[in-house]
Amino acid sequence: MRVLGLDLLDAALTGAVGGELRFRERGCALAMDGEWRFGQRALAQARRYPRRLQARYWRALGDEPLPGQPDCTAADLAHAQLAALWAQHGRDCDAVVLAIPACWSVAQLGLLLGICEELGMPVRGLVDRRVAGLRREYQGRTVLLLEASLHAAGISPIHQADGSEAGREEVVDGAGIDALERAVVEAIAEAFVREARFDPLHHADSEQFVYDCLPEWLAALRRQAELPLALVHAGHEFRARVDREAVAERVRAAWQPLLQRLRSLQPAGRPTALLLPGDLPDIPGVTAALAALPSLELIIVDPAAAAIGAARERLLQPPGEGYQLRRRMPWDQPPLPPPTQPAGGRLQAPTHLIYESRAYPLGERPVKIGSRLDPGDFGIELGERVAGVSRQHCSVQRDGERVLLTDHSRYGTRLNGHPISGSAVLQAGDLITLGSPEREFLLVAEAIPDGKAAV
Repeated sequence: MRVLGLDLLDAALTGAVGGELRFRERGCALAMDGEWRFGQRALAQARRYPRRLQARYWRALGDEPLPGQPDCTAADLAHAQLAALWAQHGRDCDAVVLAIPACWSVAQLGLLLGICEELGMPVRGLVDRRVAGLRREYQGRTVLLLEASLHAAGISPIHQADGSEAGREEVVDGAGIDALERAVVEAIAEAFVREARFDPLHHADSEQFVYDCLPEWLAALRRQAELPLALVHAGHEFRARVDREAVAERVRAAWQPLLQRLRSLQPAGRPTALLLPGDLPDIPGVTAALAALPSLELIIVDPAAAAIGAARERLLQPPGEGYQLRRRMPWDQPPLPPPTQPAGGRLQAPTHLIYESRAYPLGERPVKIGSRLDPGDFGIELGERVAGVSRQHCSVQRDGERVLLTDHSRYGTRLNGHPISGSAVLQAGDLITLGSPEREFLLVAEAIPDGKAAV
């Protein structure tokens, strides 16, 4: 039996049969010459006609009219793109298993199944795309999965108990593939402005040229630290040299909210494995930014893993029994043994905690923060009138070469704006916040005399 596994992540709609990739196409559409163009055909004109581009209809699947398109809905575009993909790649298949993104609602899933029925697609199974491609246990690790859709990134904990099951997804808006590509393009444009006094982003044709060349230029930047580029506009040739580290710096800046959220999700006392789709390391700065996080092991996953994993006969449901979304996947491959050496980078450990211009030294004795401290405790007592603060709310303490923040409260403690899960490793420059109105505690690495006012 030929089973088509269909991954519906909008950054790359992916189909696989029998362990082999059949297609990958971006979930975007552009109105041109009285028709809708999809995927690469849409991207080929997207910078020239940005107002005609639709790129959110898969994530926002529904039957409401699209912005600027009163006679067209997200469901209409999803139907049209899926019809084209099915006609070209799926007609020889006997069954389809859909790998469903975590962000979809029950109503969206029902709408999708209706579209598939109209197209005559023999859907025989549904699986959470986050676990569809996870086929082994990662022993001795806390496992997190990173997904990048077009306009957002998601981080999901993977629970391991005789199989893989995904927990609640933490979504970071503005950290998707679109933002990463934009960061690379802006670094390239900056090089042209600096060296040729020409900004390719100020002209639709030259901007389109940069985006068209982006895959080729990214591949070249993986091989060399500096890349000579040339483009022609209005009969003039412009040249520039793009530095890989300058591109990586732009990418790291674009991904700062994601990196901070990821740090807040890392448990302090256990190695963390981050499962990273294999197309993200192609972008300069992504791997280095993630590898710099403490105790983080990067495990690169085939970008087609969800589609390939979905295309298995064992996921088929008997005909006529309705649909049930499979959320847990048993393992069918040998486990990955525990790591033999620490992974990840080294952070600059803070030496002091600053609150209201006073420095508190960080050592093995915990600095406690709460509404009321016990006699003999060292720390900061905020008083009973601060809302959202527990009596023993959190503590900061040195643990060997690391400094840990531990949450003891029922309200939660935030690190750089994100709630932590249990404990988190701190670095100089971090900001702890809690309570309402918020109380702020800054971590620094300076030789400040204990108990003296911070400058």
